[in-house]
Amino acid sequence: MVKRVVFGLMAVSAVLFLWMGQEQQLFEEGREGPLSYAQPGHDAPDFEAQTFDDQSFALAEAKGEKGVVLYFWTSWCPYCQASSEAIEKAHQEYGDGVALIGINASHQDRLSEAEQFISRNSLTFTNIIDENGSVSERYYVPPVPATVFINKDGVITYRKTGALTYAELEREIQALRQGEDS
Repeated sequence: MVKRVVFGLMAVSAVLFLWMGQEQQLFEEGREGPLSYAQPGHDAPDFEAQTFDDQSFALAEAKGEKGVVLYFWTSWCPYCQASSEAIEKAHQEYGDGVALIGINASHQDRLSEAEQFISRNSLTFTNIIDENGSVSERYYVPPVPATVFINKDGVITYRKTGALTYAELEREIQALRQGEDS
C-alpha cells in the first residue's frame, strides 16, 4: 500500500514538473494566453493588496526607481521552499537595489500555514496576500512558484514558471540593474 502511495505521489510530481516546464516554454515563445496576460515585453499590471503585517502595498509605488521581482508561492508547494530561500538570499544581497515581493496565492493556501511558512523560513522580504486570486489571475499564474521580473519602467523583462535557483535569480537581477544604468 505504501509503495502505491509513494509511486502515485512521484507520478503526480513528475506530471506537475513537466507541465510547469511546458508552461515556461510557451511563455518564452509568446504562445500562451491572450495578449492581456503579463508576458515579457508587456507593461506589468498594477495591483494593490495587503501585506502579512497588515500594511498596504501598491505595485505602482514600488516601480519607478528600481526593478521589481514578484514571486508567487504557497506554503504547500515543495518547489516554493527552495525558491523562497533563493529569494531571501537575493533580498539580503540586493534588497537595496531591487524590490523583492512575495505574493502568497492565498486563494490556494491557508493564511495560517502561509504565516507559519514565512516565520519558519525567516523571510524578511515583503509578502502580500492574494486572497481572492486577482493578482495571480492578472499575472497568469496557474502553477506556483512563478516569478516575474519588472524593470524600473514597469515592463516585464522575464518570467519563470517553476522553481527558481539563486543563479537564475541573480542573473535576472543583474539584468534589471544594468538596465537602470542606461
